[in-house]
Amino acid sequence: MAKVNVKGRILGLLIVAFIVANALLIYFDEEEKVERKSYVHDWSQTVTEDLAETLETKGVFTSETTTPVYLNEELGSFQEFLVEEGDTVADGDDLYTYAVSDYYAQEAQLQGDIDRIEQEISATQAYIEELEDYEIPEPSESTSGMSAPSFFGGGNPDETEEMTDRSPLQQEDTSSNAEAEYLKQEKLAEQASELMKQEAMLEMKEDQLDQLQQDGDQITVTSTFAGTVTEISEELDAPLLTIASTDLILSGTLDESARTTVDETMQADIRVPELDMESTGSISSIDTHPDRTSVKGTSRYPFTIAMDDLNEDVLPGYHAEISIITNESPGAVTAADEALSTEENLFAWVMNEDGEMEKREIEKGITEDGLVEIVQGLEENEWLAVQPEDEFRNGTVFFTPIYIDDVHAKKLFKLDKQTKLTYGMLGFLAR
Repeated sequence: MAKVNVKGRILGLLIVAFIVANALLIYFDEEEKVERKSYVHDWSQTVTEDLAETLETKGVFTSETTTPVYLNEELGSFQEFLVEEGDTVADGDDLYTYAVSDYYAQEAQLQGDIDRIEQEISATQAYIEELEDYEIPEPSESTSGMSAPSFFGGGNPDETEEMTDRSPLQQEDTSSNAEAEYLKQEKLAEQASELMKQEAMLEMKEDQLDQLQQDGDQITVTSTFAGTVTEISEELDAPLLTIASTDLILSGTLDESARTTVDETMQADIRVPELDMESTGSISSIDTHPDRTSVKGTSRYPFTIAMDDLNEDVLPGYHAEISIITNESPGAVTAADEALSTEENLFAWVMNEDGEMEKREIEKGITEDGLVEIVQGLEENEWLAVQPEDEFRNGTVFFTPIYIDDVHAKKLFKLDKQTKLTYGMLGFLAR
């Protein structure tokens, strides 16, 4: 008969009884007289990072402007094209010729066009001068009664009466001098571009009048801007030909859910896979009406991006991957998403300076790649307990595991006697 190990059984029963007794004491300890601790195995630290929320989409490069060129058949009959599809033309290059059907009518029309364009040029020049002379008022000055050019809300230089009645404060609620100056410079750039177009058109009409007066029966139509001939109608249907500008923009579409999060001027990161090229830009326009609607399908809203710097190797038709920055927070205090918990409110277990575990409510902001912006509740370089969460108790001291690999025993014996004595007494008194 096998000998019974009585001592071993008694020792085992005592250990079990000890564990059960301690568990019962803790369970029935309503007044919390038993000291408790929190065990922390995994932890992380809050850090400062630049966070951004992005919306991923795709786009294609297209010409910034596409201009059709027509032939007025009442003025004459088409003779020949002087360009081919794919040709690059500059301002003033010949496009096509036509035979004049009525010399005097054509001469009168060209002269009338020249007079009209000259008047438009004078109005635009006067408008630009008015914009340049306009001084942005200081914030302390009262501008409620001032008259100013209409660069805050657009307008036509010909609308003289409307222009003199307008005031910057009546047109746009400008919050700062910087904003007003930006609007002024933006309007100056628009009018300078319009002036260049008018001058190019005047030069073309004057050339046509000279040709008519010299030849009497034939006129050559020239281009008023630079670009690439993308289409030619051999059947002489309208438009006769189409010219696309060499300046490119990036265009795409957004579905209904994405449209609610994107606004003009938002920044975007762009990558062109074919060229392994990266660049940046900003949303220059986004339509308020979809390009197509369907009860069963998803509405798509066109948008365009103006590029900050475009590689000359990019051609119309190249596709791009777009990351639109819908929200950003530079220098934000962040925490790992796994270190945050949710009950009624979002909170984190903070290992505070007193060596205690603190359950602290927090307010979060944007999220990026597992990092969460902490708007309120945490500061930089605070330690957060992660796992095991069921071992965390508010207001208790915490302890963490010892990692033997990080303990260098030899260094312990190199301490001087006073240091050994000091830490030894601290350990003894702490117990």
